[in-house]
Amino acid sequence: MSGPSSMSPPRPRLFCPLPGAIHPDHRQVEEGTRRWARAAGLDGLPGHEALLGHRMGELAARVMPGAGREAVQLLGDLVLWLFHVDDDCEEGPLGVRPAGLADRLSRLLYAAEHPGATLLPRDPVAGAVRDLRRRTEALFGPHAGAAWLDGLRAYFLSLLWEAGQRTAPEYPGIESYALMRLHSGAVDTFLPLLEHAHSIALVPAERHDPRLAALKEMAAFLIGWANDLLSYRKESTRPGRRLDVVTLLRRGGAGLTDAVTAAVGQYDRVMGRFLELGERSRRRHRAAAGTWRPSTASYAAPVNGSSPHPGTGTGSARTCWLGPSPTTRPRRRPARWASRRSSGGGTPKPASG
Repeated sequence: MSGPSSMSPPRPRLFCPLPGAIHPDHRQVEEGTRRWARAAGLDGLPGHEALLGHRMGELAARVMPGAGREAVQLLGDLVLWLFHVDDDCEEGPLGVRPAGLADRLSRLLYAAEHPGATLLPRDPVAGAVRDLRRRTEALFGPHAGAAWLDGLRAYFLSLLWEAGQRTAPEYPGIESYALMRLHSGAVDTFLPLLEHAHSIALVPAERHDPRLAALKEMAAFLIGWANDLLSYRKESTRPGRRLDVVTLLRRGGAGLTDAVTAAVGQYDRVMGRFLELGERSRRRHRAAAGTWRPSTASYAAPVNGSSPHPGTGTGSARTCWLGPSPTTRPRRRPARWASRRSSGGGTPKPASG
């Protein structure tokens, strides 16, 4: 069930011209996440000390550099919790037992949906998700809490998909994997926090605008692809079946260098289109309303990216994901080429899950 043999891959250089920033209270947020984990009992879980090395509070501070301190703290705590869930589902025994994993996730989801219930009373992971739900609603209101729950359901569904694929007789196709990767990075749980932390109030017509839907999809795609590329060196040494874009392209017959090049091309193609559509959307809203508070970068979480459709500016991102890689980089040149090492895993890790 193992994938192609591991080799040292070329270090990918990803096109990301969006400027970086960090919240001024990032050190306090980082320490706050560590205190929250101890109070919740997460510090007794396997791998906790290693997860602290990923600096989840700092990650949250980079995702929301201009938000209020309480919102950034909530995101940092959420990211640490997501890492624990992700690692347990991927590396623990439930990672190859879809039925057992479904039971576990259904109980965690119930705890999130009904934080006052006594189901799983001595489970620190369940207790932590109750706290996250309560704080989300206390800080941003019931609509944000409902949207956050929807994101959590999508994320749990992707974990089940992955568990099923680890025991399936064949590897999934790249298109099936790309669709799942929209949710396995847990981006759907970040977006409600980003939206409300920046006081973005979307009317229904805006919320369901195909342009915004495309930007959000492409943000998730970029985060997933970047995580796969930047963590491949580390993840390729682990035993068992690997599910990442490089492994799947290699199983299709590509050599390691060609697989990495193809995946980087797909990432660059989407990033270029994201920048294009984001700029057109901002111009459109400025013309209609004078000013437009929402920034497309707010939807980019970890890698600060999403992606646009050059032609009509509408429709789903999936129409452009997996087409031929461009022979040149997108027209907007990066201010610098970034080469970052990720810690790996399913949730956006560094970079920001």
